[in-house]
Amino acid sequence: MRFSMLPSQLSPIAVDVGTSSAKMLQITGGDAPSIHAQTELDIPEPIRGDFEKRFAFLAQEIPGAIRAHGFKGRRVVCAPLASQVLVQPVQVERINEADPSSLAAAQLETQLECIPGSLVVRAREIASGTRDGRAYSETLCWAMAREDSMRYVDLFKQMRCRLVGMHSQVRAIVSAFSHLSRRSSDSTTCTMYVDLGWGGIKIAVAHGTEMVFAKQVQIGGRQLDGLIAEASKCDIATARMRRIADGISAAPTPGSNARNRTVSNDGMAVLRAGMDQGSANSLETQRHATGSVVATDRRQGITPSELIDRNPDGNGRVMTAGVDCSELIESMADELKMCARYHGSLFGGQKIDRVIFLGGEARSIMLCRKLAESLNVPAQLGDPIARFASGPDDQKLPTPGQAAPGWAVACGLCTAPVDL
Repeated sequence: MRFSMLPSQLSPIAVDVGTSSAKMLQITGGDAPSIHAQTELDIPEPIRGDFEKRFAFLAQEIPGAIRAHGFKGRRVVCAPLASQVLVQPVQVERINEADPSSLAAAQLETQLECIPGSLVVRAREIASGTRDGRAYSETLCWAMAREDSMRYVDLFKQMRCRLVGMHSQVRAIVSAFSHLSRRSSDSTTCTMYVDLGWGGIKIAVAHGTEMVFAKQVQIGGRQLDGLIAEASKCDIATARMRRIADGISAAPTPGSNARNRTVSNDGMAVLRAGMDQGSANSLETQRHATGSVVATDRRQGITPSELIDRNPDGNGRVMTAGVDCSELIESMADELKMCARYHGSLFGGQKIDRVIFLGGEARSIMLCRKLAESLNVPAQLGDPIARFASGPDDQKLPTPGQAAPGWAVACGLCTAPVDL
């Protein structure tokens, strides 16, 4: 007798609300999770800066996408638009037995001149120390207007769905790779995640699975398109098409590491692909044959399928669609270097061990390479959805045979805690 899949075997429907698109993903559970349903809704260019029209678009399109693409259940986990969430480290003085997180939330409300209770604030202590003889705590805060958070609750309620979790995009990015850093020894590994999006950059630094720093920068693909539009006297949409076409012709599209998997005795999926331990500046895409399976231990020098080693070298100025964008990319690099220095100041000079590039703009190999060079640390391209694929040509992948670095937030939401 055949039994249908129970709803409990599926993750909640993950909805990643981005600037240029909304991604939806649902996975199966178990030792070898797989894609159950996925789709991406492109947000029309004219409404990308209008919150009201954006909500109306999502309310209209998401119910149809749930029916058309086979999503099951009514539970939803959402990552709000990054521009609606403030991510900021806050330094607070320790006062007796007071909770540092509560103190940080109150201080943040004061700094922003908000009415008490008008913000939804989550905070976590990440470091402590003394200054001028006084103890202090460094606390990482996420803040969102309560009104905005309730808009998302109401949005999914209109669709007869129940919002069971809401997480910042930077938190979801780290969660997407937490399964690779579960060993106790991984807590000493410092990883910087850089999500290059159309609306901006999201930066997170994690020690193992614990995020210790995060920042959002309003520089991204939109600014690159603006340079092209200004130089070419065209609109933003046309500029983006030219930039994508130019990038594809300038560098190969990164391949996917999705692979056929078996399950070992400890329930971990078999990892494959060799890892280059050498050059600190190497970042080169690498395709792997689908027939081979190798040992599972990362400590033996094996790259998980979610990470792609290296990408091709390039020289000279950074050009796209005939426009020099070197200065803008230098600004991006400066932001990454400032984050690395700030992290080092908090943790006794500890350096970043590796950088993982994510986001839709990470498909530009030249952009990733230039940013990696500025940090002078080993860098890799993330392909988080490969974990859930049966192989590089799995038809459930967004683009079979190619890496999908833009799906990190959605992948992280599928395994994130349900906290509402």
